[in-house]
Amino acid sequence: MRFKSGLIPLCAVLLASVAVPTMALAAPTGTLVIAENETPENLDPANATNSTVDELLLGAYDPLVQFSAGATEVTPRLAKSWEISPDGLTYTFKLRDDVLFHDGSKLTAEDVKFTLDRLKAAAANVLNDMGPYASAEVVDPTTVKLHLSAPFGPFLSALSRIYVVNKALVEPHMGDDHARQWLSVNEAGSGPYMITAYNPTESVTLKAFDKYWGGWDGNHVAEVVFRYITEPSTQLSLLKSGEVHIAPDITVEDKIALKTEPGFVVDVGAAATPLFFDFNTASKGPTGNKKFREMLSKTFDRQLHLDQVLMGFGALPDGPLPANWMGHEAGTEQAFDLEAAKKMVEENGWKGTTLTVRYLPAILEEKAAVEQLQSNLAEIGITLNAEGMTWPAQAATLQKVETTADINMIYSFPVFPDPHAILNATFNGALTGAKGGYNWAQYSNPDVDALLNEAASSSDSAKRAELYKKAQKLIGEDYVVITVSNPGSVVALSDKVEGYKYNVAHHQTFNYMDIGLKP
Repeated sequence: MRFKSGLIPLCAVLLASVAVPTMALAAPTGTLVIAENETPENLDPANATNSTVDELLLGAYDPLVQFSAGATEVTPRLAKSWEISPDGLTYTFKLRDDVLFHDGSKLTAEDVKFTLDRLKAAAANVLNDMGPYASAEVVDPTTVKLHLSAPFGPFLSALSRIYVVNKALVEPHMGDDHARQWLSVNEAGSGPYMITAYNPTESVTLKAFDKYWGGWDGNHVAEVVFRYITEPSTQLSLLKSGEVHIAPDITVEDKIALKTEPGFVVDVGAAATPLFFDFNTASKGPTGNKKFREMLSKTFDRQLHLDQVLMGFGALPDGPLPANWMGHEAGTEQAFDLEAAKKMVEENGWKGTTLTVRYLPAILEEKAAVEQLQSNLAEIGITLNAEGMTWPAQAATLQKVETTADINMIYSFPVFPDPHAILNATFNGALTGAKGGYNWAQYSNPDVDALLNEAASSSDSAKRAELYKKAQKLIGEDYVVITVSNPGSVVALSDKVEGYKYNVAHHQTFNYMDIGLKP
């Protein structure tokens, strides 16, 4: 969603309820400017699964637990410790007693309960990743219990997107929309930064909160400004002029050039956003045939794609999970072998078959991958018709098996670094496109579903890893997808930036709370 220019005024009106403290002498210094090509939808923590929203909330709010940049395990934030009941149904959190909201009021367990109750009443998207979350219970001002209706292994990880709001500030605005409208343009957090100006068509400004419970040891910036700049060339010129310190959206060619240019750094983060060709496994056409899918799975050269399309900015995929993730099973997908695929075509009389692939032409990587697959299939006698579509239009075609293309392209954007976040969303039969999910292969295998569900219901990481390994083997034997790539998160920075790290749990965000500027 984009706002029209001037529709939302600056924070003199929007954030009047937030008192801006006077910075102490030893406070952070300097202004960090980050370029972004997408404007934020709003400021509502209910929408924290949206990266343009999340990157603002990440510094303005605190969750109970969080993934620090560069980490794949949760660490304490508002919760200083927690216990899980033997049956996996109750999580008891002991809260810090020194946390202040930006208006100076003290954070308590009541705020945690209010936050979760409000998200549930508002049917917030951010709760979709919370599994069987049921309710919150206040034990005392610094103790809160969260109850589940069934065990859910990734529950702690999912809490990293549950940003706790100031009950006293938000409750008067609940109304019929559960404060959705008020929180869309106002901030009620306790994080290291306060949102002090919000003009989402142009810029958003955050300033360091001098009473932040985490303190300000080390090098930190006093102010962060997000500037919304759609043109890659403009981002580049502003980076070179020093008006912008971080530019994530310049072209691959310019990022390569900056690698050897003095004054700049190009960081390649180990992202976990695999791109898939999903085969329509429920089709009455060719891709409904497992043997035909086996042939297709041999027709894409991942190494060529990594070298020529991503220009080396990424990792060679080995199955649907990143190789460094818990539960990864190597060798579950077919290697590129066009000669073997051609032989299968000839043996089975598939020459002359016509297939359709749907993709997003605005994403250059998808377009290039489709062209490569088209070329390879043409060599073995198969025609691939490509239909470029917008995201809403493509998603609408997945609502019925009958209107689902033979092949669809889709990225997985896991909201936390856990196998569940990729494998369950992509392969669970309860989450097919026809059922409103992102299993665009319309794939259903009861044995795979059972393994995924059992893994999700366990808190034993070793057991979960083995279950995910078994699931990947079965998925591989059914030839459901081609994992096209694991693109890196490539960001160009001024060499004055100190402390930037990619955060795999918060893709397309920035750890500005950890960043300082060199003199």
